[in-house]
Amino acid sequence: MLAKIKQKLQTSVSFPSPPGVAMRIIALMGDPDTELTEMAGVISQDPALTVKVLRVANSALYSTRRKSDNLRQALVALGMNAASTLALSFSLVGAYASAPAAGLNHTQFWRRAILSASAARRFGALAGVRVPEELFLAALVQDIGALGIDRVQPDFYASLPVAATHGALISHERAAFGVDHAEIGAWLMRQWRLPEALCAIVALSHDPSSESQATPLGQTARCVALGGECTDVLLGTPDAANIDALAGKAQKLLEIDAESLGDALAAFVGEIPEIERLFDTKLMDGAYATGMLDQARDLLTMRTMRALQQVSSLEDDLQRLEVRTATLEDQHRRDALTGVFNRGYLDIVIEKEFRSAQAGAWPLSLVFVDLDRFKQVNDTYGHPAGDAVLIATAKLILDVVRDGDYVARYGGEEFVIVLAGIGMSAAQRVCERLLSRLRTTEHVFPGGAIRATASLGLATHCAETPFSSAAQLIASADRCMYSAKEAGRDRLVHYHPSANVA
Repeated sequence: MLAKIKQKLQTSVSFPSPPGVAMRIIALMGDPDTELTEMAGVISQDPALTVKVLRVANSALYSTRRKSDNLRQALVALGMNAASTLALSFSLVGAYASAPAAGLNHTQFWRRAILSASAARRFGALAGVRVPEELFLAALVQDIGALGIDRVQPDFYASLPVAATHGALISHERAAFGVDHAEIGAWLMRQWRLPEALCAIVALSHDPSSESQATPLGQTARCVALGGECTDVLLGTPDAANIDALAGKAQKLLEIDAESLGDALAAFVGEIPEIERLFDTKLMDGAYATGMLDQARDLLTMRTMRALQQVSSLEDDLQRLEVRTATLEDQHRRDALTGVFNRGYLDIVIEKEFRSAQAGAWPLSLVFVDLDRFKQVNDTYGHPAGDAVLIATAKLILDVVRDGDYVARYGGEEFVIVLAGIGMSAAQRVCERLLSRLRTTEHVFPGGAIRATASLGLATHCAETPFSSAAQLIASADRCMYSAKEAGRDRLVHYHPSANVA
């Protein structure tokens, strides 16, 4: 019977493979050399998907200092890996959520899927999973096998009660096939050539303990399983026995104590309105969710379980090594004094951003910042004072640019700002804010106080002022900066084709 189900799934037209956009996203996710421009191009082919990614980037779940006004900014704000995974999630839900139901309760199915994904993501954050969006996707599609069975054998679930639990579905499947929908779903996803890591997580979703928690796969599968357990309890009856069982599972699977579980539940329930908005669906009545949460937290508080989270020595060593490696890599890119990027890394960034700007036909602005009369600071107050001015200036620049912009020390008292996706007028506003902040910031030293102004040069690669290379863009901004100094300092000069400055 299992072989027959698989054959029907392979040949079924009523349960097709994911849509074209989803398949192209999958292909790009599997290519380590994928550029942001390529992913943006694929996602932008689906206007509804583009809107959802923008909505996520500007949502409370991914709050950033700057609003994303276009798809490229959203991909930068979220990170391409997270953005592409979320886009795939929306695409798959869009493809299958509206499919006609047979024996399954589709409303109940998708409510559980979306809530489980949100809960799993929250447990992943608590457990330190590095890419919570991949975990969200895995939890979202963990029951896709049941959806496939329902489509190709409409009478299979018909004998079960309308409100049958997830456990009841599993028992029914194992009695008929010898396996449950987790194994069938993983097999189906492999037919679609979805990432193997995602297929493996789904296969383990009903038996996560068979994989060691010390492995990323085991840890992620445990988060997915616990997300489903949590949703089943909260959608059912959060009585003492069920909450006690959930707390026991949290401790066993991820070594999460009762207090931390209560905090995670609070965060999860608090995110439900935003999740509903992102998926355009109603998941749970707000008043019921709040009352249910209060009851669950009261029951957790009454428990005496306060075991501290423990992790294996192997996992500790791996995590410490990852942190140490990431720290060393970041230090290699940073200027030792100011903490902003150094000249070597800046050269790499500018070349990459220039290629992306050319390919995506979006603007790229470059700003040279040179402190005025900086030698006098060193001569009058000493080099420690000069260093303090450089550090303070780097902080001021970081404060006026976006989180995704690049700031680097170019050499001596020169800094460079890379503003990707920003045109001339918007870049000018950034420069004016910086000039204003520098004029009003006082640096106090033993024996005196100064205000350190700067001369700024700005060049923008765009349709009106295209540059043939990154080197030409850099040289133009640099010459504009020198023109600002010659014009009296403490000002901005921007590139114009008719001017003599570049």
